[in-house]
Amino acid sequence: MAISAGLLTAGYSYMNGIDHWYFYGLFALFSTFSVYNGQRLIKSAHPTQTPWLVWVQRNEKSLYLVAFASGLLTLSCLLLIGKLSLGSILLLLVSGIVSLLYVIPVKGIIMREIPYMKVYLIAFTWAAVLILFPMLNEQKFEWNVLIQAAAHALFIISATIPFDIRDLKFDRDTHKTIPQVVGIVWSKVVSAVLLVLFLAGTFWVTPALLENPFFLIAIVLQLLLILFMNENRGDIYCAGAIDGAIGLIGLSYFMS
Repeated sequence: MAISAGLLTAGYSYMNGIDHWYFYGLFALFSTFSVYNGQRLIKSAHPTQTPWLVWVQRNEKSLYLVAFASGLLTLSCLLLIGKLSLGSILLLLVSGIVSLLYVIPVKGIIMREIPYMKVYLIAFTWAAVLILFPMLNEQKFEWNVLIQAAAHALFIISATIPFDIRDLKFDRDTHKTIPQVVGIVWSKVVSAVLLVLFLAGTFWVTPALLENPFFLIAIVLQLLLILFMNENRGDIYCAGAIDGAIGLIGLSYFMS
């Protein structure tokens, strides 16, 4: 997930003419890695234990070190980026607060457990950090950027639905994830439709991607992974194949 975030951000920034695109890519990589591991460490105390959370408990000390080191590298990337605009600082603060409240309870309420909210919180934070932050900070913020941010948010929802299918056996009924509400078959239909909407929004802003075979191959691969998803797929399929396909899309931006 962290590598995919870094590749998407770096590729998108590169495609839009940002000189130090690699700093934004590294920021996305390290910040995602730090937040993701930090969230897993917090969730490891949850009464419902998945195989992944059991592994987290066994490697707790190492993961604390990794999360801390990634956090320091995240701050280093911000320093290398240089001057941050007020708007980009506020955007990162909001994204950081959402990421914390996603797993930390406030008055007994955890944002990820609010019905219907989980997937949209993920989509917002990813679109904010991957697309909006670099463009806003580099003063390249235009209406087309909003379209791209919305398109990538839809893409993240599409890519997250398979993970919710995998987690059906662990999520509480009150979470109201898309697979819980509409079932597995229709969830895959929704995921495929959102992928098509992502394509439409992306092609509207960047028609050149229509001629990019690497981008089209990555999209077809993502679609196939969605269609063949079921509740028995494991972490290799989800965190490996699906996340890998997300990274391929980021790599394809360099080919535009």
